[in-house]
Amino acid sequence: MQHPIITSWQWQANSFAVLANYPETEPWMMNHFIQLQLTSSPDWSSYVDFYRTPTFEFCPWLFHQHLKRETVRYFNEDICSFFVDCINLNNYIYAVFDHAYFVQGHDRLPHDLFIYGYDQERQVFHAADFTFTGKYSFAEVSFGQLKKAYYAIEGDEDWLFSGKGGVSLISFNDSLGYDFNISNVAAQLEGFLTGHNHFEKSREMTYRMNPCVYGLEIYSKLIENLLKIQDKEAEADYRPFHVLCDHKALMLRRIPFLEQNGYLKPGTNLLEGYQSIENDALLCRNLLIKYMKTNESSIIDKIITIIRKYRNKEAEQIEILLSNLVIS
Repeated sequence: MQHPIITSWQWQANSFAVLANYPETEPWMMNHFIQLQLTSSPDWSSYVDFYRTPTFEFCPWLFHQHLKRETVRYFNEDICSFFVDCINLNNYIYAVFDHAYFVQGHDRLPHDLFIYGYDQERQVFHAADFTFTGKYSFAEVSFGQLKKAYYAIEGDEDWLFSGKGGVSLISFNDSLGYDFNISNVAAQLEGFLTGHNHFEKSREMTYRMNPCVYGLEIYSKLIENLLKIQDKEAEADYRPFHVLCDHKALMLRRIPFLEQNGYLKPGTNLLEGYQSIENDALLCRNLLIKYMKTNESSIIDKIITIIRKYRNKEAEQIEILLSNLVIS
């Protein structure tokens, strides 16, 4: 495990933490995670994520096995023993546990957890999650705590995999290669610039049932939501802004990758431009966190001004990037 480059959502952070150990996975990561999608729903005023096509279940480097809890119990009544055996077979483990058993200050806290190792002598598992510190971090959980936390989850609390629940075993598959597709990158960048989803319509409808906007269009929607927050019509949520920060971090990694591999003409100065955009995205996220603590209305005005500025700058940078791509 390495600390991942992006940490907006658990499933992404876990997978990037694994893939970061294997340089051969870089082309796949750089070929995806370009298009952003904002989904509106009654529960989320603005849920922002990378477009769903590059879900890690379709990552060529990761092999997933989903087991029902009943199946796990059939193989081994002792869940800790089962997890140890799975890790010995080079599997990571992903499931929902009641984190109240190892995170103080909660009576109940059903949450997903990623287990990546164990220490038999000390009777602890090595795990990764957001609940330990409020940020994605690595921690140790005792065998006893994990056992109680696993069996405490019942019914609808096991919400992983669209409510199917169960345990996912994830292993690295080093027998496959991957061909980088610069045309796919160009199509996603054009979609981001124009606010359209370039993926086939049938697949798009599979993943979304609520209204969505894409690419640069999400900034207008975020501004609408910020105005609602300012008028006390919606609760402030910094997570969409953290996704924007992750998007810029990946763009800063993608630009040198393209140039070093001959897909981007040299001398574009795109890194400098995108670094400024990332700085503005970080500033907006931090300002919203400040607003959540102070409720100062003027902070929202400042965020909106910065978003409008770096949205226009990002449009310019993407146009420069597209015009300098080398597509053979």
